[in-house]
Amino acid sequence: MANDFDDQIRSRSAQRSKRRKTNIILNSLILVVVVLIIIVGSKIFLGGNDDDKKAAIDKNKETEQAKGIHDSKDNKNNNSENKDRVTSDNDTNEDQDDNDELSSEDEKQDLEGEDLNSEEVISQESDEPNVKKSYTNPNWKGIGTEQTNGHQYSSDQNSIDWQEKTRALSYATGIPEESLTIWYLGREGGSDNLVAGTVSSKNDPSKTYRVYLSWEDGQGWKPIKVLELNKNDKR
Repeated sequence: MANDFDDQIRSRSAQRSKRRKTNIILNSLILVVVVLIIIVGSKIFLGGNDDDKKAAIDKNKETEQAKGIHDSKDNKNNNSENKDRVTSDNDTNEDQDDNDELSSEDEKQDLEGEDLNSEEVISQESDEPNVKKSYTNPNWKGIGTEQTNGHQYSSDQNSIDWQEKTRALSYATGIPEESLTIWYLGREGGSDNLVAGTVSSKNDPSKTYRVYLSWEDGQGWKPIKVLELNKNDKR
């Protein structure tokens, strides 16, 4: 009987010991599983946040790049438009300058197109000494002027006044300026607004003319009479 009782005690003790070991193992496994769950969950949540942050950063970069490209295109278009506008303005100014130049050339041709043999010119025989014929033309007009502050009489051959008088002499006689020889050009009657000039053509020096010019305010020098001389009295 005593032996059976001892066997029972040892058997129960062994079962309890085995149960404790099993519980320890199960608890350890549960703890491991919990730790694994915590680690995996942390990675999932924290990793997801990092991915979201990275995605947001990448999106911002793409937006900034797109904005930069758009701004660059806008600046390029604006520069192109400004360039076209400047080019257009320059073309307009050049066209205006060309038109002014053409108008000036047309006016010059009109003034230099005169001829003493024209039907509009009235010629008369003259009884004056050394005068063969006198010529007048009611259609003669002022040759224009660049003098803006009133008439400034000048005998300086480089002055505007002298150049305009030379042009008027050419206009009155029909002799081109480059072929015109001026033997004399000065005041007539002591007035700054009336001059007389003795001229001839380099191509035909046998003919000499005395030209009378009158200053017209705002219109420049205007021929009033041309005399064809028998001989050059200013040579």
